[in-house]
Amino acid sequence: MIDRRERIVHNLLLDTKQVIPFPSARLIIYQPSIAEIGLINEPSFLTAVNAITKNYKTMKVEDNSDLDSLSNFDILMSIMRENTEASKKIFKSVFNLLELIFPTYNIRFTPSSFIFIPKDIQGEKIEPCIIDKNNFDEFAQIIYEMFGLAALLNESAAQDYNPAGDRARALVEKFQKKREYLAQLRKERGEDSSMSSVFGRYINILAVGERKDKNELSKYSVYQLIEEFKRFQLKEAFDYTLQAKMAGATKIKDAKDWMQDTMLGSDTEE
Repeated sequence: MIDRRERIVHNLLLDTKQVIPFPSARLIIYQPSIAEIGLINEPSFLTAVNAITKNYKTMKVEDNSDLDSLSNFDILMSIMRENTEASKKIFKSVFNLLELIFPTYNIRFTPSSFIFIPKDIQGEKIEPCIIDKNNFDEFAQIIYEMFGLAALLNESAAQDYNPAGDRARALVEKFQKKREYLAQLRKERGEDSSMSSVFGRYINILAVGERKDKNELSKYSVYQLIEEFKRFQLKEAFDYTLQAKMAGATKIKDAKDWMQDTMLGSDTEE
């Protein structure tokens, strides 16, 4: 089920791949291209986006009373501080993502904040920009919209991470059986999931279906790629339905309007 959220980023910024203002932290968020995301590793990117945007407070897990007094930011920081391989992976993935979307800043983590110091300021005392529990939920929502996460989740592409430890263990249990089932299904199909690419699949399909250059598609932002792919699917279904009806078919349901809004679960229901 797609998580429906109140949107805060204007579509025009996403459609045109502009920087996104984050006023409460006095930051500007850069939208990286698919090619740039490949440099930090697609699975790592998906792990980071999932970790940042997950709404831990609404998760229905057993014995999560110790999480009630904590913010989403507190829970994420607690997970990343655990001395486990999984937590180290999350920490590294989140750090790499922050470096990618804030390329003009040096970034430091503290137990209670992400701190950003401009790289081009030397020898001057300046007040750093900060993301903490006071503005983290707004940041998470921007990331959610910027990377079209609803569409990725619908494609089962955003990977659930696997933290360990007393506090985080409850967050893992909900996903364990799903991971095992999906892993077994992929194994039975002979798929090598470690080498598969969600974005690469979208690019390959659009390159053939729309007769576009793969290198040009790789310059798209994640939002642009997913938006175009979803609209391409709608257009294909619309054209097929129209052709079938013109050929005399009478038992075909009308296709959705391919010009409708497509992102973040806002598809128009027929």
